[in-house]
Amino acid sequence: MKRLNWIFTLSSLNVLLVTVERFSFTGKILLQPYNFLRLHEIVQMTTLILFTVLLPFFILREITGNFAVIGEKKGFFLFLFFLIGVYFYATGNGVHEIASFLFNNYCDVREVKGELCGNFFFNDYYTGNIFYFFGGALMVIPILLLEKYKQYIKFTKKDMTIALINACFYSLAIFAYAAFDRVLVGLIYTLFIALFSFYMFFQIRRNFLKYPVITYTTLAYCLGGFAALVVRVL
Repeated sequence: MKRLNWIFTLSSLNVLLVTVERFSFTGKILLQPYNFLRLHEIVQMTTLILFTVLLPFFILREITGNFAVIGEKKGFFLFLFFLIGVYFYATGNGVHEIASFLFNNYCDVREVKGELCGNFFFNDYYTGNIFYFFGGALMVIPILLLEKYKQYIKFTKKDMTIALINACFYSLAIFAYAAFDRVLVGLIYTLFIALFSFYMFFQIRRNFLKYPVITYTTLAYCLGGFAALVVRVL
């Protein structure tokens, strides 16, 4: 199995772990002193979300020929945007996790009352999520553009089958965020990336085996986004 498919498979495993962990015992363990956080927030911020940064980095390494393209002007600026994306992505996740802890532990989550709980709610669902998904977009888009710029990998049909299975699995996580989150930030992000990736795929559709990341991303986001949109509308 190609190394890129191993990364896709690890991404599928990681989104599964992220989902399982959110409903696990870690959400009930308060850490000392002063019940400063739950174990859940620590696991998310130090491990699982870290993997969601490392795995795209390794994808970037694969599709750029071990960063060979970074030495060129276009490659340099696209890589710079990727790094900026990592900053906003990580910042947004940190804001979201802390605000989520405060909101869920000290407020009535069903009915937001008071300025303080309103602050926690807004930072959890809007400030954190907007930074997070803005950063996510700045990470995804440069990867797609870099793959289209120069091709270092070509998949066989068997390789692509494995990639598409992983894309379907990853689309479930995209669907969950976009369809069932309390606000529409995740849905807007998903539909934007779905449209952008589909535009990229349309350009390379006849040679899609040379563009596994564009193909993988298009299927994952279009499938997850369409299903989420149906749920939201109905």
